[in-house]
Amino acid sequence: MTAHKTIVSFVGENENGILRQLSHDLMKQLEPEGFSGHVIDLGRSDWLQQFSPLLQKGIYVALGHAGIGAGLEINGQSLWDAVKVPFVSIMADPPSAVPQNHAVKSRYVANAYIFEEWLRFQKRFIRSAQFSTLAESTGVVPNALCNQTAWRDRSQRMVFVKTGEDPQVRRQTWSNIPPRWRNVLEEASRCAIGRQTGDITDIIVDACEAHNIQTESRQEIFYFLFQQCDLYVRSYRANELVKALLSLPVDIYGRGWDHLKGSATTARFHSAIDAGRLYELYADTQFLLNTSPNIASGIHERVGCGLASRCCVVSDRNEFSEKNLKDIPVFFGFDSFAPDLPTYMSELYHSKTDYTDLTLTGLAYADQKLSAKKMMHAFLGIADELRFADALVR
Repeated sequence: MTAHKTIVSFVGENENGILRQLSHDLMKQLEPEGFSGHVIDLGRSDWLQQFSPLLQKGIYVALGHAGIGAGLEINGQSLWDAVKVPFVSIMADPPSAVPQNHAVKSRYVANAYIFEEWLRFQKRFIRSAQFSTLAESTGVVPNALCNQTAWRDRSQRMVFVKTGEDPQVRRQTWSNIPPRWRNVLEEASRCAIGRQTGDITDIIVDACEAHNIQTESRQEIFYFLFQQCDLYVRSYRANELVKALLSLPVDIYGRGWDHLKGSATTARFHSAIDAGRLYELYADTQFLLNTSPNIASGIHERVGCGLASRCCVVSDRNEFSEKNLKDIPVFFGFDSFAPDLPTYMSELYHSKTDYTDLTLTGLAYADQKLSAKKMMHAFLGIADELRFADALVR
């Protein structure tokens, strides 16, 4: 291995170690090509001691999910400009969550957006001078255990892995914000939860305009409103799904569901599962459940991971799934607001259909269309573009 083929991925604190695990798994895709991947936790006091030797040897590209590490500085200058190492921020979450990570003053830091909605948000509201583009894949890592247990013999019938939250608790906090802002959130969220999963940006902009709240100045106000609405709508959809499961013997993994546990008759709630055990869990699951971010242009990685694990995947539908997954017999779409959702979930749970052979269709789709290796090659390409572009600066 040449020193030039070193990749570094920065992580911070996150739920169940998912970013650390994902970073390892993504970089591992390039090991056959001679690349060496290293994960550095910025929460550790010795992170710089881990990073310095790698920097001295030579780093091809540094990565950071949600922009973790993008803003590092040395002597008041961007670290990445100073050492001339390309840094790619892998952006899957709405820019409203941490907007400063989407506007880093550095020629060597690029934003690679997983979903078109957030790239449009960048262009429309943040308008950072840095290089921003789309990643070319959802980045689903193959599950080596996918063939270990045939679908018909798997022990977990129906599984939902997600951190919970009571959306009404969040909504109650809105009583403490200015009345006009509260009205924007009430109107926008009410509109969004009644529609198919998709981009909510225009819904919030329209609600702001209806109440004469500008979205192009004092953007911290708009980001706050967007983030509150986004989190509420996502939580609402997840809760609607879990409520539809309470009378079924399904397994729900993740903290934050205490407000629904008391209403469960046969559903089983478990603590959060470490990310390193997810491959094993998915490979022993028949129906993997999902609710999605507020996007229409793609799918949550959980959908792809389910297909790659030869599961049947049950998820809220959006424009992407209706167009691209309609011919995959092991993908089942639903609308969170559908009144017959409990009946639909019950029929799926009690179905006698053997999907063992049909799961190969989902596996092939994940391998061909959602490749983690393709994503990593896209990041290498972005790194090359940043290096080339630096020479253009006069």
